[in-house]
Amino acid sequence: MTQLNAQLNLRPIGLEVADRLEAAIVRETFPPGEKLREVEICAQFGVSRSPLREAFQILENRGLVERRPRIGTRVTELSVQTLDEITLCRAPLEAACSGLLAALPDHARVAAALEVELDAMRAAQTSGDPLAGFEANVRMTLLSHNRCGNSVLVRLLSQLDVSALRYRYRAYRQMPQMLTSMITSNAEMVAEIRAGHVEQARSVTEQLVWRAWETTRQLFLDSEMHKSEDA
Repeated sequence: MTQLNAQLNLRPIGLEVADRLEAAIVRETFPPGEKLREVEICAQFGVSRSPLREAFQILENRGLVERRPRIGTRVTELSVQTLDEITLCRAPLEAACSGLLAALPDHARVAAALEVELDAMRAAQTSGDPLAGFEANVRMTLLSHNRCGNSVLVRLLSQLDVSALRYRYRAYRQMPQMLTSMITSNAEMVAEIRAGHVEQARSVTEQLVWRAWETTRQLFLDSEMHKSEDA
């Protein structure tokens, strides 16, 4: 029975490759617009073309790549419009998640677990490493989703996070003030969860998402303006 359970728990190779490629795309190892060359990626990941093509299909469904006949597979571009659309959906869902956490019987324990990652963000700020702060923020977000107790909400947030993380990574990498802002906002959120204040947790979290959107949006608007000036 143990062997059977182990077999059932094995993940398809294509899904494993998709998850690894997703992480690389989020962190711009493969930047927006880059063509994903099958031979090179197969060699890098140690897989054949069959699971890689399965991975490409998964990533296309996640909105991370686009495949075109005779052109190949490319990483999708980032745009202000897509950022706006993601945030419009994400803000109320993240707020709902925080409200559920604040309503849990062990909300103080959940807040303590979130505080661990918040402390990691503060340590990253002190050491001048914004990308370490990004990774801590990613862990914090995943923890909050997994502890909310609503499986449908978790699935919806997971789908949005795939694309949202690309924008968050770019903001952390190019704007040092992003880490400072997110530490402040997340500290407010954790405090409301710890206190068990459901509506306040919802409100603070929604404001957090929109505040991050405003900062990130300006970054992309400035980038697009510079591109048009250089053209």
